[in-house]
Amino acid sequence: MTTISAKIEDSDKDSFENIISSIGLNVTTAITAFVKAVIRENGLPFELKAKDDPYIYSEENLKYLRQAIAQVEGGKGQVHELKELS
Repeated sequence: MTTISAKIEDSDKDSFENIISSIGLNVTTAITAFVKAVIRENGLPFELKAKDDPYIYSEENLKYLRQAIAQVEGGKGQVHELKELS
């Protein structure tokens, strides 16, 4: 046996303990179940995804992207050097 330690917000810990306690588990059992699920699935047992950015999918931005794609496909695009944001 070994020990795993993690730092989380106090309020998250309290919420977590309340939820797992309500289904009859303790922290050790819940974390062990998570570890076993990761091993069984060979990855996280749930999907992770970023929230959709409303700007990216706005009609205004999509119109701009369609125009840019049309320019590139029409041979009117320009290659620019990428610069790191600081």
